[in-house]
Amino acid sequence: MVGQSQGPNGTAALAVIAPLWNIVYSLGLLMGIDGSVLLSLVKGQKTGDNQKANTYFSASVMGSILLAAAAWAVLLWFETSLLRMFGADDALLDLARSYLIPIKFVFPLFLFNQMLAAFLRNDNDPARATWAVVAGGVFNVAGDILFVFPMRMGILGAGLAAALGAVISFVLMMTHFFSKKNTLGLVKVHHLWPILSKITVTGFSTFFIDIAMGILTILFNKQIMKYLGSDALAVYGPIINVSTIVQCCAYAAGQAGSADFVH
Repeated sequence: MVGQSQGPNGTAALAVIAPLWNIVYSLGLLMGIDGSVLLSLVKGQKTGDNQKANTYFSASVMGSILLAAAAWAVLLWFETSLLRMFGADDALLDLARSYLIPIKFVFPLFLFNQMLAAFLRNDNDPARATWAVVAGGVFNVAGDILFVFPMRMGILGAGLAAALGAVISFVLMMTHFFSKKNTLGLVKVHHLWPILSKITVTGFSTFFIDIAMGILTILFNKQIMKYLGSDALAVYGPIINVSTIVQCCAYAAGQAGSADFVH
């Protein structure tokens, strides 16, 4: 939609923003996948200590808040510097900033959605996690079509669709806490930092794979812009999406299999 609306520069601007998604999703996965696995291990023991299990959930929530706040602050205060570092030139900078206008209002939700989806899967409610993510994604696609063309919002409309899609996914996942299946709850966490350290060590490999993809994309962006320009970056943009699809398929198989194994 953005490529058809804004031309090659629009596609190139989205390629510039791509590393931002790698960063925020990797932080959400760091807290979500790893904290939820530790929660399931505790609940799967004979004693089934729900209080101890929720210690990992509470620590993951606190860790997600801290990471989201830090990432949000960096985006708000250093937006231009970040986009320059990601490969934007003067022409792409304005387009990328336009896309991020609505994203900045709900930026932490992208991290929280990754974290919550993992915990819902491990709290016997994978269907709700699935439908919440699907609903947000479907709205994102439909919103792109509606906002970019009929409403003539261009790349700003694509950003608005992504932001509202994240809100929809978050709201739907939050309904889990009012359902009968829910066993998650916030408890007082003693020794927060050692627990967060355990969560981080457990899932560092998942985090590193995602963050490494972001770093690699930044390097490719900068080299392509240096030697070939924005038209070539517009070609690289769709390739990033293809690699993301493959990566997500691997995540789906791995997370589902590990959740079943732990249970």
